Amino acid sequence: IFLHTGNFLEVVKSRKMEDLKCPVQDAAHVATVCDMGNTAFRTGRKIYWDDARKKFTDDDANKFLAAKYHNGYELPKV
Repeated sequence: IFLHTGNFLEVVKSRKMEDLKCPVQDAAHVATVCDMGNTAFRTGRKIYWDDARKKFTDDDANKFLAAKYHNGYELPKV
């Protein structure tokens, strides 16, 4: 298990947020940037994020924002 993942899981178990080595917001930002890089790679072009709409400005890139589920599986509407 990776060190950050192990640290995160230990904090979840202990509920001691002060033991967290990397803030959750920072980790989420890194994951978002990685997802955007993968989307740019898959579309083969430069992409731009529209923060107001929470979407890319490119419709082809927006296809990668949500997973395609199989066998009729759907996430419940909340």
